Amino acid sequence: MAPNGPVPDLVTVPGFPAPPGATVEWLTLADGVKLRTARWMLPDAEAHGTVLLVQGRTEFIEKYYEVVGELLARGLSVVTFDWRGQGLSSRQLPDGKKGHVNDFSEFDADIAGVVKRVLQEHGTKPYYALAHSMGGNVLLRYLHDFPHEFERAVLTAPMLAVKTAPFPQWLAKSLATTLRFAGGREAFVIGGAAQDPLAQLFETNGVTSDKERFDRMMTFLKADERLALGAPTFGWLEAAFRSMHLVASEDFAQGIETPVLLIGAAQDQLVIPGADFTLVRRIKRGMYVMLKAEHEILMERAEIRRAFWACFDPFIGLSQRPAASTSKTAA
Repeated sequence: MAPNGPVPDLVTVPGFPAPPGATVEWLTLADGVKLRTARWMLPDAEAHGTVLLVQGRTEFIEKYYEVVGELLARGLSVVTFDWRGQGLSSRQLPDGKKGHVNDFSEFDADIAGVVKRVLQEHGTKPYYALAHSMGGNVLLRYLHDFPHEFERAVLTAPMLAVKTAPFPQWLAKSLATTLRFAGGREAFVIGGAAQDPLAQLFETNGVTSDKERFDRMMTFLKADERLALGAPTFGWLEAAFRSMHLVASEDFAQGIETPVLLIGAAQDQLVIPGADFTLVRRIKRGMYVMLKAEHEILMERAEIRRAFWACFDPFIGLSQRPAASTSKTAA
């Protein structure tokens, strides 16, 4: 379901402008889904490459303005987009607050469409990827199927195994599978109907310890409520379990040729960091770093973000770190 009413290219709020030079393009995929994409292209003579910035579940382009600015300051052009079902891209259900997908192959189509119609048409090589959480899961699927597209990939807290407390994981899997075949795949997961994405509190957010960045994200949601996404459906959860099982399997992981830097979050409350170690051992050219961070590493406190960039820069091959600000007010 597409958002109702006029849709802006990018949402801006006082104090948090979009990095200058953005081009927004709406892509219509073969199944009719409309994706919002944005790109910031440096002149070819200045660009050291192009980064495909891949969001996690519930996220949206505006949330990454700060990261886009930091990548541009490093001489890297940026391409990003809203997944189907979130941000300002087409929503999947009449209730747009439900996070839903039937199968992660639908997300495969999203990323493949953006690579073909935006990255390849406008980006300067080499291509790099930076993906978070659910985006990391889908990116791994793409790296397996297209092993020579990206020079290197960086994943932050990728979704390889989710925490399902207070329910044991076996029960969550069984319930999601049962409801998939019993016609309940479009229902919120247990407790999801009571979650209001516009009423989140920093004190109970569970993804970042940085209040200013949390408040910034909430400012965007309240500026345009169509950016907000609530809890997932049982259909999304069941599809996620299947994709996590596939990506973590030994044969699949060993088929990934791209060098991958996986950065885990030691205080993650959403995904199980131990799955990171297993995956890295199986990827042919995998590296692992764990930061003392919560789930959203790039939305964390300044000192954690500095540690992230200290890992990212040498892995990508930047000769020196730029003088770009990584303060809480950087845009």
